[in-house]
Amino acid sequence: MATTATVAKSDNRDARRAGREVATRALGELGRHADLLLVFATAGYDQPALIAAIADVAGDTPLAGCSGEGVISQEGSDERAHAVGLMAIASDRATFDTFAVEGLSKDARATGSAIAAAVRRLEERRPCCLLLFPDGITGNSTTLLTALQEKIPPTITIAGGTAGDLAEFARTFQYHDGRVLSDAVSGVVIGGDVVVETAVSHGCEPIGSVRTVTRSDGGTVYEIDGRSAWSVFKEYLDGDPADLSAADSVHLSFGERLPPRTGGGYGEYVMRTPFALDRESGALFFPGSLAQGARIQMTRRDPDRIRRSAMQSANELAERRRQRPKLVLHFDCAGRGRIIFGDHATEMAITPIQQILGRDLPWLGFHTYGEIAQLDGTAYYHNYTVVLLALYDRERADDA
Repeated sequence: MATTATVAKSDNRDARRAGREVATRALGELGRHADLLLVFATAGYDQPALIAAIADVAGDTPLAGCSGEGVISQEGSDERAHAVGLMAIASDRATFDTFAVEGLSKDARATGSAIAAAVRRLEERRPCCLLLFPDGITGNSTTLLTALQEKIPPTITIAGGTAGDLAEFARTFQYHDGRVLSDAVSGVVIGGDVVVETAVSHGCEPIGSVRTVTRSDGGTVYEIDGRSAWSVFKEYLDGDPADLSAADSVHLSFGERLPPRTGGGYGEYVMRTPFALDRESGALFFPGSLAQGARIQMTRRDPDRIRRSAMQSANELAERRRQRPKLVLHFDCAGRGRIIFGDHATEMAITPIQQILGRDLPWLGFHTYGEIAQLDGTAYYHNYTVVLLALYDRERADDA
């Protein structure tokens, strides 16, 4: 029997009612036992009540996911305080193993190593994809990914997004089976006779001169070209702001130069966005980190390029296989929804992609605080990007 998936979404403001609604509808439409539930919800809900209500309906079905700044489904983008989407997946081709590792902020490297150990224990299930949903505020996702990739086979595709809240940058939530966590990483190891394809794109244009990070420690950048990081960033802002706001970084980010690449249209830089400012020192905190000596350039987002690049990624994804995907997962930056497109986020940024890959496909995702996707086989933490993942049943035993 082929892999099948269904998606249900609710904007009921009551957490328990919303949880029961999406679980009942998705499982009812699936018509068979689910092997995995993926859940993404906005942070206006009582999170434990929401997940408990889903478990009341779904029992012990494995569950993974996280909170996001918004939910993405076949209906488009929903960034209201109360929105939840659930995808139920059943398959005799694939295996799905959920996991969670806590304490991301204490030791991101150890967290990555713990996830790698969980993947290696599943070697007999032939893992082909690792979905990751880290806390989007507390940890260094670049360090996490570096440690993880040192200890798992390079044939495993890594993708996902970091959890968000309601643009408050206060607390995010990660879901694992019936639990709700924070400062953790939840995820899924997918194995068996399935194939995944991913694509990633951004909509940023380099501006200004190339600069060098001259003092940093992990995710905290103290100096750029020998000056405070904040003083450099402020050069591109209007007036003389005393603090970093979401409005300041809505169009701006630093691009970190990538190693020479073999191809693809992503560009020469991976995006790095500051999430916090230490006003006393002028240091900026980047969840993706910027190492001392990194070559960087300021970049500015362009709405037209965001749309064009996303459509190009969808076209590339569609052309790789002459086969209809069983489902699509969609991880899009919180800064690429209504904050850029206002009330037209769905028609400008979501619907054009769906029209390329299939408007009727099971489709679920969320607006993230950072995206995870591979470039030339190496997984990076990104900002201001869209990541698309399509899952297919393997057509032949030797299909790679």
